[in-house]
Amino acid sequence: MLHDVTSDGGLGFCHRTLPALLPAGYHGPLLIALDSNVLIDLAQHGAALMNDDQLPDEVAADGAYVEELYGLAELLNLWLLRDIRFVVTPRSKTDAKKVTERFLLRRLPSIDALANSLAFQMGDWSTPAPSEGPSPDPVGEETGLPDSADRDLVMEAQAIRAHAFLTRDRLVLERTQLTGPPMAILPPRLLAAELVTAGVQLFSGGTCRDEGCPYTQWPLLAPDMGKWGGLLSVLG
Repeated sequence: MLHDVTSDGGLGFCHRTLPALLPAGYHGPLLIALDSNVLIDLAQHGAALMNDDQLPDEVAADGAYVEELYGLAELLNLWLLRDIRFVVTPRSKTDAKKVTERFLLRRLPSIDALANSLAFQMGDWSTPAPSEGPSPDPVGEETGLPDSADRDLVMEAQAIRAHAFLTRDRLVLERTQLTGPPMAILPPRLLAAELVTAGVQLFSGGTCRDEGCPYTQWPLLAPDMGKWGGLLSVLG
């Protein structure tokens, strides 16, 4: 269901134009699972990124972090009109080493907002979001990370067949070793750069003209604007 083509989600993507991210023969939405640090970035800086406002001085002073935030802004701008589906999994709610009242106040509204946006994009309000219910059964193995929330999040993302796991965690980026279905593990700036290199734009790019491609005669330039409500509400 997460990978179904729906007009409510917007124009999707095809394997031939994004072979490093999508499985062979794939035509559909780009599924991006989010690490907890990206959820916090959305809650803290999402509004400024979407409005092109100046970042706080203490944030702007960290050049590497600002690059990641600008990469996240690029992904958010594409999400507005393209079928990019941001997903969080059950472990995001039980990340024990980071659970504080302040952290939960930032993270849980983001999870619920993304779930609401996903319901619009999938065109089915009866399907529970991946963040609800038990952890999905693993579909591969991970041998590079210690037994931790980080490892659980990566494996849950793979279990829901996410095409990419978005994180700023250097340990996860450098040490994750997965078997099973391929899944890219990237920071926001690199995923955004990958899409730009592939020619993905708001109204075009990222699709093919292969026979049977659902986007060959795509009737709508924009998705159902209802998908904006959930995520934009938590961005302020």
